[in-house]
Amino acid sequence: MPMPFTMDQLGLLYGKAKDPVYFMKQNGDTFDYVYVNPVCFAVFKKELIGTALEDSMPPDLTREIKKQYLIALKTGEKHIYRDYSLFSDLDTAMETELTPIEFEGQKFVLAITKNVTAQKKIEEDYLFYESLVQNSVDPMIMISAEYMIIDLNPAYEKTFGVTKDEWVNRFYRDLPDKQKQLFKAGKSLLEKFEPDSRSTSVIMKRQKQDGTEAKFSVSYSPINENGIIRAFHVVFRELTNELLLKNELKKTENILESYKDALNYAALVAIWNLSGTIEFVNDNFNELTGYKPEELIGSNISNIGKAVISTEEYEKIREVIWQGTIWRGQVKSLKKNGEKFWVDATIIPLMDVDGEIYQVLSILFDVTEQKQLEEQLHFMAYHDSLTNLPNRRLMVRQFQMMKTQAETKGEHIALLYMDGDDFKSINDQFGHDVGDEFIYHFGQAIKNSVRKHDMVARVGGDEFLVALCGIVPEESQLHIEKVINRINQTLVEGWEIDGYRFSPTSSAGVSVYPVHGHDFDDLVKKADAALYLAKSNGKGKSYLYTAP
Repeated sequence: MPMPFTMDQLGLLYGKAKDPVYFMKQNGDTFDYVYVNPVCFAVFKKELIGTALEDSMPPDLTREIKKQYLIALKTGEKHIYRDYSLFSDLDTAMETELTPIEFEGQKFVLAITKNVTAQKKIEEDYLFYESLVQNSVDPMIMISAEYMIIDLNPAYEKTFGVTKDEWVNRFYRDLPDKQKQLFKAGKSLLEKFEPDSRSTSVIMKRQKQDGTEAKFSVSYSPINENGIIRAFHVVFRELTNELLLKNELKKTENILESYKDALNYAALVAIWNLSGTIEFVNDNFNELTGYKPEELIGSNISNIGKAVISTEEYEKIREVIWQGTIWRGQVKSLKKNGEKFWVDATIIPLMDVDGEIYQVLSILFDVTEQKQLEEQLHFMAYHDSLTNLPNRRLMVRQFQMMKTQAETKGEHIALLYMDGDDFKSINDQFGHDVGDEFIYHFGQAIKNSVRKHDMVARVGGDEFLVALCGIVPEESQLHIEKVINRINQTLVEGWEIDGYRFSPTSSAGVSVYPVHGHDFDDLVKKADAALYLAKSNGKGKSYLYTAP
């Protein structure tokens, strides 16, 4: 059976993966197991390779998996699906990423399933906590450990006559004297907090928006990360009956204690407002990206370059979250030092009491290692393992783009089918190890003789395809001759392997798009026919295809 990857290649990439990996081939209305990694054997306790989905899955689950596989094959793009819903009773939450692959008329799906139970809990905790805060009738405010106002809820605005836009991102030191006085008692209390301190409540008088003075029970709760206080959550509860004080304080502290874990940042967390201004990032951003929180806070999420998310991805996400829907996906970005990294992102629109989006919360997990494995797999699928040059499959894909560009500009494309002369004698005389290195140098010699936007692919043995694009029709013959002469000259200069000097020659057959046809396979056949004539007339010859 023709396969885009060998079993050894799949084993090399996924043999030690902790997540279950399945490589499936479509077979009529079902899918057969072609490869599974060792983790799958531990899960199913039986041999899967060669069996169909129905042989290992219940009917309902089989139908759902087939549906997801077909979605991936139809779109031709990566597709992620979950087998759970937020706030469901499932103890385990799984998520599967599907990569569709077509190879020589066969359709395959690479499925990687991972356990996201911890991530599900974080998402639920954040949503629940935000719902709790935004819908609370009690004024609430969040203050950073540096005494900067991070957030406040609508009840706080209404009770004390302030606006979020006015207060958020302002430090205590920058407040007007009148407002500093309001915060003075609270700030003095916060300064006494230690990392192991628990929630503390005090009673204070504050003036309300209507000018009346009221007595409040104020609960201060530290938010810890790795033994360090990162922020304080402050809840104001107006007291109308002193006898209710103890019960109300206990209820508030219990609620905060239950959901405080949601703010114990296990992932990379960022919050931005409707205009895209970043209002908060946790220290994990600095560890992964190299950017300090103060470098990002106050910047616009769409204008900070590639530090966190690109403008293009930002616009795609906006379309989803502006409908009040959670966005899930993977995003590529750059660290401060220019190094690439990937994150698995959950972007959550946060609603106020009126159901309007007022902030956006992102929870990110570093998945760089997984993406590097995928990129390696993709490279192996479209490149020759001996020379690292593109293979025929990649050239077929690239040729379609070359054709589009040629049609737009009125240019030609030349296909050179090249074959080394007497390569068999190299293997016979020096052995296959030298023969393999010879092929590598042979391919590099051709690649180094053409321009960067031309393409060289190895199609087997010592046979190579070269696509020369951007050819002006009137100069077509001269252009092709110059390239072939340059290749021959590079080959003559040769190379050395194990003390032996090699200066090979090569024969070439040429066909030209659109002169000799429009179909890639047809053009290759015509170049091959021209190559046959070239080789029958001696070494180092080249022929342009002519119709019989």
